[in-house]
Amino acid sequence: MNIRLGRWQVEYHQRAIHIQKQPDPKCQQCKGNGDIARGPGVGLYGEEPDLAPCPCWDPYRSLRIPLWCKPAQEAWPF
Repeated sequence: MNIRLGRWQVEYHQRAIHIQKQPDPKCQQCKGNGDIARGPGVGLYGEEPDLAPCPCWDPYRSLRIPLWCKPAQEAWPF
């Protein structure tokens, strides 16, 4: 289940809640997409520009909140 609160996206999973900040929709560099095209652009042979994350957003940074601890397993199952 996903919930979006402004720039924050909250994802609820069975064992954890993940919170991540999304790109700024008012950013002048990426215009809310979160990535900036770097490189020569679309050329004669169809090559695509390299995409880099915008400074307004860090796609690799998020917060994970565990909901419960795993039960301790016994050393001998029998």
